[in-house]
Parts: sequence; structure tokens; C-alpha cells
Amino acid sequence: MTDTSQRYGNWGRFGDDDELGMRNLCTPDAVLAATQVPSTGKVYSLALPIQRHGVPWFDYRGAPTRLPLTHRADPAQFEAFGAPPHLGANEDVLILASHNETHIDALSHVFHENQMYNGFSTETVSVAGGATKLGIDKVRWIVGRAVLLDLPAFHGSGDWLEGPHVITSDEIERCAAHQGTEIRNGDILLVRTGWIDQFLSLNVVGPADVVGANPIQPGLGKDAVEFIDAHDIVAVGADNSAIESIPFDDDEFLGVHVELLVKRGVYLIEHLMLAEMAADRCYESLFMVAPLPVIGAAGSPVNPIAIG
Repeated sequence: MTDTSQRYGNWGRFGDDDELGMRNLCTPDAVLAATQVPSTGKVYSLALPIQRHGVPWFDYRGAPTRLPLTHRADPAQFEAFGAPPHLGANEDVLILASHNETHIDALSHVFHENQMYNGFSTETVSVAGGATKLGIDKVRWIVGRAVLLDLPAFHGSGDWLEGPHVITSDEIERCAAHQGTEIRNGDILLVRTGWIDQFLSLNVVGPADVVGANPIQPGLGKDAVEFIDAHDIVAVGADNSAIESIPFDDDEFLGVHVELLVKRGVYLIEHLMLAEMAADRCYESLFMVAPLPVIGAAGSPVNPIAIG
């Protein structure tokens, strides 16, 4: 840790040089316990399709793009490798922002007062080299027991929460109790607001900039951090763009990101598809996510898997 003069939350809890944060709680014993959770064996993919149209993304990050690299229209390319006629391969080049599609934030994603989780300085991140500390390559995987909170069902509000809605610790507790779901220390918390379903219902044609198409998003408020901290939650996933509410709670820019990512080392997974799990009332699952090990990256597209 580069600066021990001021400690926040979990700084130093797992050692002054720790770069894993709450991922440290995904021990072999915890993983083995999580494998006992599934009861139906149904597998849920929680990722949005990666495409240019009809899915949410932020304009400044650019739309995901797939470009053909090899194709049957270029037989000379295959012939150069000695391929016989009518034999070849299709390949692509993918151009993706790290934080548009369903993705996980690295602990290097957000900084506060020029420091990231565990006191690492923003100077450890460079344009050329990326994050030498807290990069997404350090995470490798997160596996554990996940609990889904279906807030629209709890509130009886239909398929999604309407308008601005700031989720509190008390609301989390009451929703879990309503579902008959126990939240345990070391769990992964999946929060369904219904925002992504509302967005998809708009049938946006063409590039779908989040800010222009559907800017108001329900999400966690800073009060919810108290519950997450008290239960040693490893990661929080949600079906919105920022985990936290937009506009931000108390107008504090990325306030929940600062409290969870920076101060506590809690991972954030955004743009999840949770409607199918909610429809099945699959409130407990074995959860697995593995980011791409891009050296120095501040996040990664992911296809999280839950087994109910």
C-alpha cells in the first residue's frame, strides 16, 4: 500500500499490498459450500448480447464493433496457407469498451482523492501500461453463493421500479425477508431493479446511448453500503448501468463506487440480465464470473453464470 497515513474501510485488512479486495473471501471452503446451493441444475447466462443496436451503452465509450478478419470472400488468404479450394475459416476483430456491455469493474476503475483501493496511487495507472496495480488481470475469477433480490416483485411495481428510486439497507433486508432468503457473510448480491428490461422494452433502433434513451435509473444509495459492509459482500451485480442510482444519491458523483470499490474492495458487475432468474424465483445460486485477463485493464466484458 503506497500511503498508510489514512485508511478506509477494508484498506490493510488483507495486507498492505493486497490487490484482490473482497475476492479474498472466495476461499476453497467458501467455493465448496457454494457448490451445494443448486437444487434444479438450471444454468442462467446473465449477459447482454454484444451488438451495436438495441442495447445500452454510453456514447463516449463507443458502440461495440465486430469486423470480419477472414471470410470466404477472400479465398486468396486461405490459398496462401496452402488450403485447397472451398476450405477456409471465418475470424473476427472485436472492438469493445471495457465498461459498456455486461462487465465487471476492476478495483482500479475508480479513484478518490487520487487513491484507489488499499491506498494505491493513481500514478500506478498510465496511458501506455494501464493499471500496474489492481488491474482486472489480478482478479481471474469470482465464485460463490449469490442471492438475488427482486425489488420490483417486492414492491409489486410490475416489471421494473418506476422513476428515480434509491435503494436502502432497510429495503434490502425487507426484500430478502419477503423472499424468505438469507443473506450470509461472503455472499454475492444480485440486485434486480428491472431497469434493463424497461430499456429493452423501448425497442431503441440504432445506437442506444444510455444518457439519451433512458437516463433515470434506480439503484443503490449510499445507505445501502452499510448493509453490504456488515455482511462482507464480495461483489454486487445489478441490471443497471452503475449499480448506484442515476442521478447519484445526494448528487455525489459515483458515491457508491467510492464506498464499495475504493474504500472496501467490493466488486461491481453492471448491465446484468436478471429477469429469467426472477421469473423462476431463483433467489439462491452458485455464481461464477471470469473477466478476460487483459493486463492492466480497468474492467472487462463478462458472461456471468448462475446455477440454480
